[in-house]
Amino acid sequence: MNSMDKIVAVLVVGVLIGVGINQYMYDKDLDGVSNDKDEFPSDPDEWKDTDGDGIGDNSDMDDDADGYNDTEDLFPENSNEHADNDLDGIGNNEDLDDDNDGYNDSVDIDPLNDLALRFVFEWVELSDKQNNKANAPFVFDLYQGPEHLHRFDDNNNPWSVPWQEEFELNADFELNVPDNQTEHQFTVIAIFYKFRNPKEFDISSSNNSYQATITYNLSTDLWEQGRNGTLDGSADKSNENDDAKLHVSIEKYNFGYLKSYSWRFDTVNFQLTHNFDPSRYTFYSNLPHTVKEYKDYINFVTVDEEDIGEIGLKLRAAAEEKEFDNLTELNFIMSFVQSLKYTEDNLSAGYGEYPKYPIETLIDQSGDCEDSSALLISLVESLGYEAALILIPDAWEGYGHAAVGINLTGASGLYYILNEGEKNEIGYYYAETTATGWKLGEMPDLESNKAYVYEA
Repeated sequence: MNSMDKIVAVLVVGVLIGVGINQYMYDKDLDGVSNDKDEFPSDPDEWKDTDGDGIGDNSDMDDDADGYNDTEDLFPENSNEHADNDLDGIGNNEDLDDDNDGYNDSVDIDPLNDLALRFVFEWVELSDKQNNKANAPFVFDLYQGPEHLHRFDDNNNPWSVPWQEEFELNADFELNVPDNQTEHQFTVIAIFYKFRNPKEFDISSSNNSYQATITYNLSTDLWEQGRNGTLDGSADKSNENDDAKLHVSIEKYNFGYLKSYSWRFDTVNFQLTHNFDPSRYTFYSNLPHTVKEYKDYINFVTVDEEDIGEIGLKLRAAAEEKEFDNLTELNFIMSFVQSLKYTEDNLSAGYGEYPKYPIETLIDQSGDCEDSSALLISLVESLGYEAALILIPDAWEGYGHAAVGINLTGASGLYYILNEGEKNEIGYYYAETTATGWKLGEMPDLESNKAYVYEA
């Protein structure tokens, strides 16, 4: 090394030392938070103490010291709030309508639940024979005041009901009701549906009415016949030959989170609605949401969740109505998942990695690629398809990407083979879950298609 080299070396070292000193003075613990904003300037693992208890938020299990651990606290930095029953972003203590049903908590019979009624008409018996035929054409209607709620029949045709025998109906109807009103009154009208001359059956115990009146009490969860009972027209002891018995059960339930989804597939607009039980959202949101290695993402797949199965069947019913084959059905389900809003974890959860369970993704109506992939796997597996999680660590510019692999005979395009050459060899066609318009076997432009594949 000549003298000039030495001078250059010394200068370089000096510059590096100067940079180090400046960095030390600006950010002593090199955690990326400047000393003037770092409450723990000598601790690279901590920089904030929300509750001022001397324990940094990263180590503190209860950042706001409200008695609720951060894992169960929806407002971990707000000591005045910890729960948000209706998930509207306003904590229960501040929210005047905790179940978001349109009625303030002060007048709501059940402030935390949007109440609804489920009517189940189980069987009918036509007590008095009115003609010489073996069966009678029978329908009935449910009213609330002048409003016609529902006609009950056999797929738009009258039931063919045998005389003087219990005939199974299993007809049901659900109705969301105002939560600020204790009593709700309904009218049931049963009809002997003769050609051109329908006639009411007597299903009332009153001597002056054929129509049965039901008054349901939301506070006691009871009506005149208890929870289960029979509307009995023979109870009035009249001599008319038109008596019938109609058995009905009524139960109160939580209307929950009613979510609507709209999306487009092959130039056709589709819509799906589903009522979620809020307790299921609470259950999943309180579970751990951490991953230590790639394969842990598969733990967020929930094939056996009841809501997943119901939504899968709704999607299948829509596909069958359009007479889709298996490949088109899968592309249709993919389009539903792709229609959900893409939201990065640091925006939805406040930090970098927060994989969500499918119920959370559906109720939030948003998620990132890992979330939508877990959802798609859960949906298609609930319908009998084989699926796998595909993780591409180097998808683009150092960022990873998650997608789904689906096994389907007759598909084409990009696929991954597991257990190649063995008896249990299986191929999974690539299924994109975030960007819209992609079909099975089609992959967006990625820097790498090298992937880890984990079977569900």
